Amino acid sequence: MSKLIINRIFKPSVCKNFLRHANVRLFSSATHTSTKVNQPFSSKPAFPFLLIDYILNNPNSSSDGRVTTNVYGNEKEVLIKDKDLKEEVCDAMTVGFSRDGLRVELCGNHGDVCSPTIFYKPTDPELEDLTVDLPPLPTGSQIQCLVMSSLPKRDKNWVVVVKLLGSQLSMCRPFGSRKWINIQTKPQNINPSSSIMFSKKEKKFYVPTPGGNILCYLDPHSEDDDLIDFVELEFHDLPKSVFQELADVSTCSRTDHLVESPTGQLFLVKWYGEDLEDIDNTTLYNVTKKFMVFKEGEKPSCVYTKKMIYTEDIGDLCIFVGHSEAFCVPASSSPGLKPNCIYFVGYNFGVYDLTTKTCTMFLTKDDNPLRKLEFPYWPPPASFPVLAPN
Repeated sequence: MSKLIINRIFKPSVCKNFLRHANVRLFSSATHTSTKVNQPFSSKPAFPFLLIDYILNNPNSSSDGRVTTNVYGNEKEVLIKDKDLKEEVCDAMTVGFSRDGLRVELCGNHGDVCSPTIFYKPTDPELEDLTVDLPPLPTGSQIQCLVMSSLPKRDKNWVVVVKLLGSQLSMCRPFGSRKWINIQTKPQNINPSSSIMFSKKEKKFYVPTPGGNILCYLDPHSEDDDLIDFVELEFHDLPKSVFQELADVSTCSRTDHLVESPTGQLFLVKWYGEDLEDIDNTTLYNVTKKFMVFKEGEKPSCVYTKKMIYTEDIGDLCIFVGHSEAFCVPASSSPGLKPNCIYFVGYNFGVYDLTTKTCTMFLTKDDNPLRKLEFPYWPPPASFPVLAPN
């Protein structure tokens, strides 16, 4: 993943309130000198994930009862009772899912007509500011996620792919043909809840099938660019313990997400959720139960096969899933990020530790999952962040 993603996640944040009672040391983004935090309510931590890290590592971290933690085996619930702190945690958790200077607006919406516009204002003064008006999508279209082959650039081979509500894929070359190409897919080919990923290493767009053991891929450089092809996933050397874990989540929902590391390592992330009622038995929530991760092994002899190996160790990496394209960055790139962890947003917000298999979820004062109404999942808001490799 590009350096720009890392810069976006780790620039100074506006989250501010919680650490006023804590003697922790944060770092100024300008001077990189440590500053003791014991300041008024408006103090501003330099890095948003320091707030998340502090809450995770200090179970009952506020003397006034604004944050309390309950532990049930490998499940941890962090109850946030303060409204302002809830917003700061939401901001800190979601800051990683946008790109600096890059956003999409569904401007041009008239009735059922969807005409997305991509705005790109790079921080590098040598790069060109771009506003890209994409052609209208079919009447009634709702964009689930939008993925690009690179950051916006005036190149006829620059490709934008949208996954519409359900299983429809469409591709456009904004500086080429300037028309949407409807990819020939069937409902059974595309997982309606999983995200698309562009592999910078392989120059292809990938999305898992509903079963999770086959990948659909789209090669934008192929002559048949309106057709998808398939890669079979072979799961090798599963530990015996994994079979019991799979039995434990047999009644859970599941979405599959592909992630490519900055070095080109491919990971398949399986996200399991279960349905729970609120304390009044009036509302049903889908909450995160577990994650399982598989990494690509040595290349098999067949080009249409990928060998996947179960792993509980992704090293210094952190994975982000839950909005637009899943991605990962080195934890060492920012204070506060915990290595070998998955940060998730969507129907609920939290952090999953692959080492301890502990799932930490943030809850509100009513014991409901912490989330932002505009984040879970569709239709997306009129303006939403997108991801793209350099």
